[in-house]
Amino acid sequence: MRVTDQILNATARRAGVPINMPLTDYLNKSYGNSLLEALGKKNEVVDTGKKKSYEKLEKTAEQLSQAAEAFLAEGQDSMFAKAKESGDKEEIYSHVEKMLEQYNNTMKALKSTATPLNQYYRQKLQEAAGANREALKNAGITIDQAGVMKVDKTKLQEADLESLENLFGASGDFSRKMSYLGERIADNAGENAKSYSSQYNAQGSNFYGFYANKYDFWG
Repeated sequence: MRVTDQILNATARRAGVPINMPLTDYLNKSYGNSLLEALGKKNEVVDTGKKKSYEKLEKTAEQLSQAAEAFLAEGQDSMFAKAKESGDKEEIYSHVEKMLEQYNNTMKALKSTATPLNQYYRQKLQEAAGANREALKNAGITIDQAGVMKVDKTKLQEADLESLENLFGASGDFSRKMSYLGERIADNAGENAKSYSSQYNAQGSNFYGFYANKYDFWG
């Protein structure tokens, strides 16, 4: 099965995530830790280090997705609705810091498991943050050259509630993209962790089967 940009672009559009660099540019090239190299290995010994790295990535990405998802709740029980009623924004401040921490942890974990797919995911996270750079900056959040986000708590607390809701709430796209990407990254990391718990034959059938099913990962 060959990855096509048309498949990826169609599903990405449905998710509201722009595609600027096709996944095929990563998956169809040769990397030191490429799929083709993995398929060619015989009786690969379980690599516990890589397994632990993927387990860590799975955990951090799940936490990122969950933190972002909490901002997307709507109605009277949503964080923003409660803040408007009470005037207390502390829960929002705390949750912003939590989500940014998990974003940074996920970026770091993706870098430590630098497969072509994880490089692609890392870029998508950076692009989602970069697309909201000005709004984040107005809330006291900056992005350095490595993609790490830092928050100035004083500036965050000076931001008005409406601006924070437009950035992090359901009316914006930042949290939605963080939730979506976090879920996909966690799913991929979990499957990779499982793959290092077993040995594969020369054809790498289990490994190939996993990636064949994950090609259309925006769907």
